Amino acid sequence: MHARSLKIITESDKKTDSKDAESIGRYLRLWKRGDIDLSMSYIPTEEECALKDLCRLKEENSRKLADESRRIKSHMSRNLEEFNGNSNLNTNYVRDHLRNTYSKDFVLMARLDEYERLKVQGNELKRLVERQRVNERYVDLLESIPGVGRQTAVQLMSMIVDPNRFPDSERFCAYFGMVPRVRDSGGKEHHGKLTKTGDRMMRSIMERITSSHVRYCDSSVTRYFKAKEPEMGTKKAMVTASRKMMTMILAILKRGTPFRA
Repeated sequence: MHARSLKIITESDKKTDSKDAESIGRYLRLWKRGDIDLSMSYIPTEEECALKDLCRLKEENSRKLADESRRIKSHMSRNLEEFNGNSNLNTNYVRDHLRNTYSKDFVLMARLDEYERLKVQGNELKRLVERQRVNERYVDLLESIPGVGRQTAVQLMSMIVDPNRFPDSERFCAYFGMVPRVRDSGGKEHHGKLTKTGDRMMRSIMERITSSHVRYCDSSVTRYFKAKEPEMGTKKAMVTASRKMMTMILAILKRGTPFRA
C-alpha cells in the first residue's frame, strides 16, 4: 500500500505504532468492502534493488567528478596566471600538462589525484552498468532515442522496471515528480513548481537526455522546446521539454516500437 494513500497517518501529529496499526486496519477494512480505493505500491525484487543501487552509485560518481572539476578550475583561476577556463580536464593531455607545469602546487596535485581516482571508478561503474542484462527489449528501444546510450537506458529501466505498471503518462510523470504543484482556489487552478516527489536520479538523467536530444535531433520534443524557450527561458523550457520526453519514452516502451523523429 502506498504511504501517500494513508493521509490519516502521514498528516497526523500523534504518531505511535499502535495508532498507525489501527488506522491501517481501518483503511484495509474499508478497502475490502469496496468503500474506498487504495493504490498498491510496487515492491521491487532483490535483483531490481541491486541494479538501482549500482545505477545510483554511478550517478553519484558523475556528480562528484563534475564537482571536482569545478574545484580544480576554481583553484586555477584564483592562483595561476596562465589559465584557460575552457581546458578539458577529461583529456590526459591537459592533466599531464598541469602536472608537469604546476608540480609544486600541492593542492592542485591533490585535486588532480582525486579527479583521476573518480574517473577510474566511473569508467569501471560504466562498464558494470552497461553489462547488465535486464529488460533487454526495453533497453534496446530506449537506445533508439537520440541522446540515450546504453548506460542511460539501463539506468532508466532500473527506475521504470515495468512500463505497464503506469496506466498513463500523467501517472508516469507524477511518479517521478515531473508534474507541477496544483493549488485550487476559488474554482481556479494555480500551477506552481515541480513536486519533485519522485526519484531525483530520474529528473537529473531526463534533463541530460533532453539537453542532448534537442541539440542533435529535430523531433517533436525539440520543436516544443524551441517554441517554449522565448517565452519561458532556456531553463524552464528544458524542464517542460523533459516532461514531454518522459511522455514519449513511456509511449515507445508501451508500443514496443523504436523512436521515429
